[in-house]
Amino acid sequence: MRYRALAGMTLVFGWAAVPRAAERVVFQDGRHLIVERWTARGPWIQFELEKGGAFAVPLELVASIEPLPPRLDEEIVRPGWQGRAGDLAPLIESAASHHGLDPELLVAIIEAESGFDPFAVSRKGACGLMQLMPETAARFGVSDVFDPRDNLEGGARYLRWLLERFQGNQQLALAAYNAGEGAVDRYGGIPPYPETRSYVSRVLGAVAASRSD
Repeated sequence: MRYRALAGMTLVFGWAAVPRAAERVVFQDGRHLIVERWTARGPWIQFELEKGGAFAVPLELVASIEPLPPRLDEEIVRPGWQGRAGDLAPLIESAASHHGLDPELLVAIIEAESGFDPFAVSRKGACGLMQLMPETAARFGVSDVFDPRDNLEGGARYLRWLLERFQGNQQLALAAYNAGEGAVDRYGGIPPYPETRSYVSRVLGAVAASRSD
């Protein structure tokens, strides 16, 4: 598995810049995407996408980096947000339009929060597609956290509120969605929590990958 070799290189050399033909990155959660090249440094790895753009994630999230078989570059691609959302796509598009949000961003959040499971419940008590805590659901008018339409509307309303609070800064809004706006205020930026930093990178990386398709 090339990932193991990569980890070894970063420990010895610090930087491992590897320009190659397009390769497939497989993440620990099973998602994959095609990248043009990657650069690793310490515990982080940065990917450059075939059609422009780049993002970084913690190295521990990567399961493997694999060469593509000849002529398969166009077959192994990340589906667009509508394909990933499936039957939820119309509800997501409606909520995004209603609150002036990018539907790709909403989809990336839902993927990270619940994996599109409307009945998901976290260990901390967050519920539904957008994993709303009971107090957040009440605050943004959600009466049934397990109803996809209601949950999406409340989550989109909360995200819009966070974006306005942090003057359109998506990184801070996402950090607040994950850790709470109080934590972002307290640290004056993205809190130094590994979970929150990974969450922000994962969501923005998913948006970047969707736009590269």
